[in-house]
Amino acid sequence: MDIKLIAMDLDGTALQKDHMSFSPRLEAALEAAHKQGVLIAPVTGRQFRLLPPPLRKHPVWSDLVVLCNGGQIRCLETGRCLYALDIPESALRQLLELSEELDIPLEFSRDSRLHLTKGSYDAQLPVENLRFHVHTILEQCGVIVESLSSLCQEGRIEKAQLPYIPSHLRDTVEQRLKSIDVSAVWASASSMEITHSLATKGGGLTRLCRLKNILPEQVMALGDSGNDITMLRLAGLGIAMGNAPETVKAAADHVTDTNDGDGAAKAIEEFVLK
Repeated sequence: MDIKLIAMDLDGTALQKDHMSFSPRLEAALEAAHKQGVLIAPVTGRQFRLLPPPLRKHPVWSDLVVLCNGGQIRCLETGRCLYALDIPESALRQLLELSEELDIPLEFSRDSRLHLTKGSYDAQLPVENLRFHVHTILEQCGVIVESLSSLCQEGRIEKAQLPYIPSHLRDTVEQRLKSIDVSAVWASASSMEITHSLATKGGGLTRLCRLKNILPEQVMALGDSGNDITMLRLAGLGIAMGNAPETVKAAADHVTDTNDGDGAAKAIEEFVLK
């Protein structure tokens, strides 16, 4: 297979357990692929200002990045936005109503700033698997507001997040979101990311391929979560990480090692560098 583009998820895929770094082996594999003429594009649920240090240093292979689960495409080096889909006001208000009714945290992202109420922040503090989100992400770009209602009218919300959904409410939330005109995906076992109804990683990858004049069959995609399934299915070669849940593995053509086991680097070495 002639791979011309590597589309890689970040958290749980390219990034190590610290959510901040690439392994030396992956950095070497990406540079080697770049030297072979292969394009490399992060495809992530993150916003531009929340990209990890390896990408903020503008690696030699840096070009375009797909953000907000397909809701944006930006130039990695300059931040220039080439494509964007924001969540409409009607959907934002329905999300707010759902959050208030079920008493679950909600965050609205605008310009990579996560807006949330004090109540939402306090609800996340005791949750063990939100330590990185609370103490790193929210410390860097969280904005406490009295209410999210005014943000609905002001617009320009690139992404919404339900960072913690208690287990007894997960089926209810998933079903309720189907009645709202948004794209909602599980980012982890207890959190959901919400974007414009047309914003998916598969959709973002399709637009990226058009910009680069590359066929989807010429793409190798790597991912580990539910929000990666659409791009794994779109790509000519979909690679699921060893740490991915079974639903993600079932959507892939091949399963590699875990992110901490250098699975992304091993896949690039096997299928691209050969």
